[in-house]
Amino acid sequence: MSEISSLYFTMGLILVIIGIIFIILSSIRMISRGRGESAGLILIGPIPIIWGTSRKIFAITTLITALIIFIILISWILSIKGG
Repeated sequence: MSEISSLYFTMGLILVIIGIIFIILSSIRMISRGRGESAGLILIGPIPIIWGTSRKIFAITTLITALIIFIILISWILSIKGG
């Protein structure tokens, strides 16, 4: 069971680091362009709340949300079969 816990911890840590890198890179990019867009995701249990300032950003956020939910679902299925 500790292997799964450490795997989840590592995956979460990697996702947080990737998110921070994306935030920093997009901030630098927006500063150089002089314009900005925003998007966000709040995942409350199985219910995602998604917003974006343009259709493109909204679509990207929706795809990322689908990927996150897919990863959670696969992890849940594997934990049931494994234990």
